[in-house]
Amino acid sequence: MRKNDGNLCGVLSCYQVLAFVTTLLAFAGYLNAQPAPQEAVEPAYANVVPVNYTSSVVTSDETARCLNCHASRQIKLVETWEHSTHARNGVGCYECHKADPGDPAAKNGHFSFSVQLPVSPLTCASCHPAQYASFASSSHAMAFETIKDLPIRTESPILFETTCAVCHGNELQMKRGRALNNTWPNHGIGRVNTDGSRGNCSACHGHHDDSLKQARSPETCGKCHRGDTGPAYEAWQASRHGNNWQITSAGIDLDKKNLVPVNERLMRPDCFVCHLAPASETATATHNPSERLSWKLAAMQSLHTENWGQKRMQMQASCRNCHASTQVDMYFRRLDASVLEFNRLASEAAVMVSSGSKALDLIKGAAIKGRIGAAMLSPLHGREAVDQLSR
Repeated sequence: MRKNDGNLCGVLSCYQVLAFVTTLLAFAGYLNAQPAPQEAVEPAYANVVPVNYTSSVVTSDETARCLNCHASRQIKLVETWEHSTHARNGVGCYECHKADPGDPAAKNGHFSFSVQLPVSPLTCASCHPAQYASFASSSHAMAFETIKDLPIRTESPILFETTCAVCHGNELQMKRGRALNNTWPNHGIGRVNTDGSRGNCSACHGHHDDSLKQARSPETCGKCHRGDTGPAYEAWQASRHGNNWQITSAGIDLDKKNLVPVNERLMRPDCFVCHLAPASETATATHNPSERLSWKLAAMQSLHTENWGQKRMQMQASCRNCHASTQVDMYFRRLDASVLEFNRLASEAAVMVSSGSKALDLIKGAAIKGRIGAAMLSPLHGREAVDQLSR
């Protein structure tokens, strides 16, 4: 009986083997009937750029080598650059990021190159010397100086970097291309670079698109010039100048080289028109937005700027493209009177609080808001400032 059971088990084992082989063959046929595996996963990798990338623009050999690696990693960065004016003129990765081997920001031996991530304004100055010189004389270039002594810088460096330094810039501390104390990345407009230069062109122009439109857009200025202690952007928006600006500026090519607003159908002035653009066909543009300012508004007590009369005449030349001289003169008389009045209110309010208290900062902020409201023709900001200073 046990012998017969063994034969039966042997017979069943054969059937089991046969069934298993049959199943395998059937499964193989099923697989052959399905789409190839690469067809299923191809869409997910359709935009991956292979090594040996061929740029759509003519580049130097050094930049071509950069693209071979970085195009497969930061494709959107490369695409942005390829549509830029820089790319069309043969200015690429290496031309902007090459570094002096002795610079603390330099990463030496990077595939035989010395490169740096922070692009210094001195690099830009090699092609744009006049623009660099104009910017270097501006309050933008010295923006870090106004915040470098704030307690938060030493008490909480990381919060300083993610708040004040985002707009004002920080003093880069780097060694062998690596940042120390979280000072990089920083794209603040008053950044102190490791080569001793001040500033950061990409704060206004963008990092890889070198956009004139972006630099001329009020929204770019509004990234920093807003908030309770410097509401220039909001005050402009609330004024007649800023009201419906997007509609009245429609159709204006803000990327146009040598744009002169008086020659365009631009019916509302913005930051660029008043502070940077040529006021007439014979005037020149500037990279110093304070070149036409006759008051230092960002202070507890405002004072006139140096050579303020000449600066005011430059600003008035722009105003007269739209307004009669009588109206322009009356505006500046009212502005002067308002600035002096906010000086008085701030002085009276400061007497009521203890020295060194945070209340003094609030008084200063309210005075700045009121003066900016008067300068930008925003009654809302002026009224709020009066309420805050009269409490």
